[in-house]
Amino acid sequence: MSRQKKTRRLTDIMPARKADKKSERPYSGRKATRYELDAKAREEKKKRKHKGLSSGSRHSAAESKNAEQVKEAQDPRLGSRKKVPLIVEFVNKTQKAQAVSATKAEPKAKLDPMLELEQLENNECLNQLLDQLDEGKKLSAEDQQFVDECLARVEQLMTELGIAEDEENDEDLYRTFERIDINQFK
Repeated sequence: MSRQKKTRRLTDIMPARKADKKSERPYSGRKATRYELDAKAREEKKKRKHKGLSSGSRHSAAESKNAEQVKEAQDPRLGSRKKVPLIVEFVNKTQKAQAVSATKAEPKAKLDPMLELEQLENNECLNQLLDQLDEGKKLSAEDQQFVDECLARVEQLMTELGIAEDEENDEDLYRTFERIDINQFK
């Protein structure tokens, strides 16, 4: 009969120690006991021991066999680079024949110039951008273009309607201010 090496596994002979049992977290005010600290250190050491990859070529060989099996199981249609048509009309046509003609925008029904002018004057976005310009802030290129287009349209509508902006002189304003009777507003 051959000799057997003695082992010191806890499960064989000895009863479980307090330290080997998983302890719940100690209360916040209570210090961990020596048994709990030892058990925690043992667990951390186990984790550190088995940290790296397993050694030897036999492990990597098993992984490569699994990878080959996975490749065969994949759907061959996955990852196709062929363009998928989104409109039913183009399903049977070739890629070169798919030149899409630009859809002509329907001409907008012309609004009454007075109504259009009123809408432009009440446009919140335009008013905010104009306020930012008055404060001296820089606008982005898109915003500046939008403001320019709107102001050009306002001028066009005003000339079309015959409304002229009266540019008053500073002197005229000063004279008007001097003539006003303050007692009228009491």
